[in-house]
Amino acid sequence: MQFSVGGYSVRLRAILQLVCGALAITAVGSSQSQTGTVVPPKFEVASVKPCRADLPPDLRSGGGISSPETLDINCQTVKGLISMAFVAFANGERVTPSRISIEGGPSWINSERYDIKAKAEGVKSQVLMHGPMLQALLEDRFQLKVHRATRDTPVYALTLAKGGAKLQPFKEGSCNPYDIAAMFPPPPPPENPCRSRGTMEGGMLTVDAQATTLDDFARFVLGVMDRPVINKTGIQGRFDFHLEYAPDETSSPAVPSALPRASIASEPSGPPIFTAVQQQLGLRLDPKKGPGEYLVIDRVERPSEN
Repeated sequence: MQFSVGGYSVRLRAILQLVCGALAITAVGSSQSQTGTVVPPKFEVASVKPCRADLPPDLRSGGGISSPETLDINCQTVKGLISMAFVAFANGERVTPSRISIEGGPSWINSERYDIKAKAEGVKSQVLMHGPMLQALLEDRFQLKVHRATRDTPVYALTLAKGGAKLQPFKEGSCNPYDIAAMFPPPPPPENPCRSRGTMEGGMLTVDAQATTLDDFARFVLGVMDRPVINKTGIQGRFDFHLEYAPDETSSPAVPSALPRASIASEPSGPPIFTAVQQQLGLRLDPKKGPGEYLVIDRVERPSEN
């Protein structure tokens, strides 16, 4: 989602997390085991080294430039690597955001950073290398063991308000939908692509999202909420959303990374998100309890030597 503040544009880098349910691994170089389970290839050569302590902060961001057959990750915390491998790209596909908490492990997984450079001949899928193949590398070099758990957690249920939904159906041909999360790196956009964008002015956030399903609206646009949002409307199809609201403590967790804190007005200049969703879209955000997924670290050690 592109945000513009006073003419200065920044791109929110949403945390990529796992969607419940199995996803098929369809990457180049996968092989089939005797049981029929798809087994991803492993890196032929992998280097794991502590990140240089003298690097300036802007180079200690966990980035890297990967290419076909190579994985290149710079200065990433171990917890960041676990989130990347077991959440964002867990099943060999880049998945839509959900919220998964990572629990357990020693404190150093949040502070110690590592560079990873690995080679896998014939593998062109960055998604496969960032997901299942990185999982195997972490299990081998960091002796990592994790398990998944589910427990009740606070959520918001997106439901119909009294009087019914006030949604603008997407007009076929008005723009060309494409799934930016379907591949990694994302494919080039088509001609006249459908877009999602937001602008912040005077403490008011305006969000426009074209050709968007209610599931994706709940996950992406309402992903700024202080708890996960689950679509319970039962409404299918794509819509063009326009929403205006004043961010507050319940609807601004993602804003500080992209906008100055001063842009979140101390005196709201518009409706809170709950009121805006009801008045402008004919929907409700109801506090509920729902299943929350957790990734629990059972064991992790500092990496073995190369």
